[in-house]
Amino acid sequence: MDRARLPQRRYAGLFALALFLACGCQTVKTPEEKIAASNLPREFNKTSLPPYVIEPPDLLIVEVLDALPGRPVMGEHLVRPDGTVTLGFYGDVYVAGLSLPEAKEKVVLHLRKYLSDDALGLWKKNEKGENKEVDPKDSDMVYVDIGSYNSKFYYVQGDVAATGRFPITGNETVLDALNNAGGLIPTAAPTNIRLVRPAPPGACCEQKLPVNLAAIVSGGDPTTNYQIMPGDRLVVYRDPIVRTTIFIDRLAAPFQTVINSMLQYTFVARNLQFIRAGTGTTTTTTTSPAVVQPGAR
Repeated sequence: MDRARLPQRRYAGLFALALFLACGCQTVKTPEEKIAASNLPREFNKTSLPPYVIEPPDLLIVEVLDALPGRPVMGEHLVRPDGTVTLGFYGDVYVAGLSLPEAKEKVVLHLRKYLSDDALGLWKKNEKGENKEVDPKDSDMVYVDIGSYNSKFYYVQGDVAATGRFPITGNETVLDALNNAGGLIPTAAPTNIRLVRPAPPGACCEQKLPVNLAAIVSGGDPTTNYQIMPGDRLVVYRDPIVRTTIFIDRLAAPFQTVINSMLQYTFVARNLQFIRAGTGTTTTTTTSPAVVQPGAR
């Protein structure tokens, strides 16, 4: 009796091992009470992002009100991969890694090679009628602003309708990110979603924050509906049953290949035997005795 149950126990052990390997450590959760007591930015408690840093491929709006005749500066200018924007006749300016006020100051100082300080608004009369020097960042004759925020992203990976990276505006939450990615697909595990936040320079490790989607959607609980930050990775894991099925299919694939090859070989061999047998039968039936002519002895 024990010998008869031995194969069943082996199969049960293999299935348990496959389930463990497929699930891994992804079901470990941080208590939501601990998250609720933290100061993490979330829905209804968002924080302002730090000053925006210009990087490729952002679009800058640069306008000079009193440029040279026939040499206007206006419209959107792409920050190229080398970190520069071109101002046409006035040359290129390196702006990558700068904040918006810093970029404006650098543009104004660059245009000093071609335009006067009066045209750039670097002098202004005070109440006494005296000329007062104006900081380049405060010039009202040169306008610099962000036309399109293209360099800051967050990522959605896993079992969603459309994985990829999405531009960030500073107002998105986890629920917004999932909706932007088309929502979960049937193979997803709604109870196993993580927000992975990269560690800032000098920090020891990244943050792995669990997401309680049922509480967010059905209960209106904002505890785990975190505010999305630049560089965040929102990961939707696959259902453990689906992962286990795929793992078992991969284990069985080599054996299925061998069995299919054996079946194909057997099928071909039997067909050849049948063809040979059919050919021999045809030869026997078509052979007939010699016809004896009338009167022959």
